[in-house]
Amino acid sequence: MKIKEITIENYRGIKNFQKIQLSNFTSIVGRNDSGKSIVLNAVASFLNIKDYPVTHYDFNELENPITIECCFEKENIAEILEAKIKTKIKKADGLEEFLVDILIDNRLTIRKIINAPKKAFDSEQILISDYDSDDFSFLYGKSDDELNQILEKYGIEIPVEGKGRNSKIEKIKYIKEYCQDNAIPTINRYIDDEYKVTSLLPDVELFVSDYGLEADTKFKSNSVSEIQLYLTEESKEEKKLALVQQEIENEMQKEATSVKSYMQDYVSSLNKVEIKPTISWKDAIKSVDVSFQFDGDDKLIPMSHKGTGYRRLFMVARFRYLAEKKKGNNIVYLIEEPETFLHPSAQEDLINAFNDLSEDNQILISTHSPVFVGATDISSVVLCKKEEQSIYETTTEENKIDFINEIIQELGVKPSFNLRDDFDKILFVEGKDDLEFYKKVTFELIGKDLEEKVLILPVGGSSVDSFVNISYFKNNGRDLFLILDSDKGLLIRDPRKPEIQIKSSDNFNENFGKSYLLKKSNIESYFHPRALERNYHHIKNDSLHFFDDDEDLKEFFKEKGINKKHNVNIFNEMTKEEWEAVIEEELVEFLTELVN
Repeated sequence: MKIKEITIENYRGIKNFQKIQLSNFTSIVGRNDSGKSIVLNAVASFLNIKDYPVTHYDFNELENPITIECCFEKENIAEILEAKIKTKIKKADGLEEFLVDILIDNRLTIRKIINAPKKAFDSEQILISDYDSDDFSFLYGKSDDELNQILEKYGIEIPVEGKGRNSKIEKIKYIKEYCQDNAIPTINRYIDDEYKVTSLLPDVELFVSDYGLEADTKFKSNSVSEIQLYLTEESKEEKKLALVQQEIENEMQKEATSVKSYMQDYVSSLNKVEIKPTISWKDAIKSVDVSFQFDGDDKLIPMSHKGTGYRRLFMVARFRYLAEKKKGNNIVYLIEEPETFLHPSAQEDLINAFNDLSEDNQILISTHSPVFVGATDISSVVLCKKEEQSIYETTTEENKIDFINEIIQELGVKPSFNLRDDFDKILFVEGKDDLEFYKKVTFELIGKDLEEKVLILPVGGSSVDSFVNISYFKNNGRDLFLILDSDKGLLIRDPRKPEIQIKSSDNFNENFGKSYLLKKSNIESYFHPRALERNYHHIKNDSLHFFDDDEDLKEFFKEKGINKKHNVNIFNEMTKEEWEAVIEEELVEFLTELVN
């Protein structure tokens, strides 16, 4: 489940409630002390108050309670909730109707309230769409006798031929029909979470700005977590206990070796990383110690004895590893100022890892780095400002230009490219792989080098950077061109995406130059099936199909083990005949205009 919206009241710098929209990868930006970290800490306490307890410093006013409310979304959220709730509400008692009422706009909303500093909330509640009348409120929780009293009081009759006319679900059905026929008003109200729905919420990890050892002790792999499930049973015998302990240590050292390879990109003198757990059979894995050994070191040195810069580089390496292995299912990662102590190249590596990891998890960062903000989709930026209290703003279609200009002014975001070149034409594309894709199409189908006469700039789709760069080049006397994914394949999973792409294309045509929207969803949709089969030897010959224009390939690629990171290899594998079979004529015409 992912948080789509959070509402906070009386927490730290927030006095009156603030509602904040969140996405899979959200950047909360603003100046120092504006309140960026408030949202991260509120999410951490909401999801795991035992590890992130509420202190008296967290109360804006000690005499008033802290209220935090989160709205969650997930593709199969109804099925997940049904499995959890069916022990409390049977299908015969109206389980399916109850799920419809608590999934308002297909979202689950949970509110938690705490009155004093501690490690537990005083109240955990679920939002439900219900009738604004005591007689008709929360019908699922009423007994048969109470339902019979309603039927009698309002003269509601259940037809004799009604199937199961004495069942609870049948009574609720006809009471609801009576309410609809008589325009009984409905409201959204909260009910206590006696169904333990909150146990379904995602795990959370908070990385504070100084990234000390407290965060490092959270380094646990999925494989280690699986081992922990049977610790209590297996630890009864001393021999088994020793074997399990060795297995945990081996798994952690495997991850240490993987993380080391990523960290060596930044510190070439690193020879070894050791991740050693302290195991207490009462607490399973009590803590984790991380140590480094560099050239010239006689022994491993604990990370706590190294500078903050090394700890930050370890964080980058760890997230790159998690993204590559797609580990950390259903986790919300909260990172304060990830840019701290990092070179811009390491920042870009971390951004790429966050983007990959956010496909299955959720990432929230607080930052004032132009690198991170520039790479974030405009709709995923939250601007934090300090007035009488901390306030949070997100973009809308109406205020998008003003919103971006405000971010630019707040953070000093500048164009990523200079103008020292002789090109008369500039082509903006979404990413580096897109650049290679269009070069390959031009060479194979037109017989020309796209980069010979055209400056190609990958600008990140609808990121802040893309707006800054395109606006910067607008008045520079050059012809501007743009090619965008159509995102047709996301129509069901994220219906807004195709609409956004169409609007972006129309806006570019109107204000900047000439744009082209791909006929297929994205560049991966143009993979020729035979080229994929040649590149991935585990896929049988002639087993893959040509991809439809509006096909969502995410799950298909995952099932077949197809990795987007191999895009360029696959494009290079394709023959001229294969390119001709998948590329639409309109794209060839657009590129021909560019190179002629």
